[in-house]
Amino acid sequence: MDLFRHAMTHHKQAEWARRLNVTEAAFSQAKKRGRLSPTLAGELAANIGEDPRDWITIAALEAEPDSPLKDDLIKRIARRVRS
Repeated sequence: MDLFRHAMTHHKQAEWARRLNVTEAAFSQAKKRGRLSPTLAGELAANIGEDPRDWITIAALEAEPDSPLKDDLIKRIARRVRS
């Protein structure tokens, strides 16, 4: 949801929904689930100048069941994204 929060500093949720041709419910569901779909993450990232591949990967991992392996991968990718 870091990407979501960052994207909301650029535009409001309604404007993102319009720009990406999705319903506002897509964002509401993402907030409710606590994660973005890989597709939505990639589009948001591309639109704010981030590498969509990194964010698609993070979103896909967030959908996986919790495990130490998943946690390690997310930390590794997040460090790379932040640097």
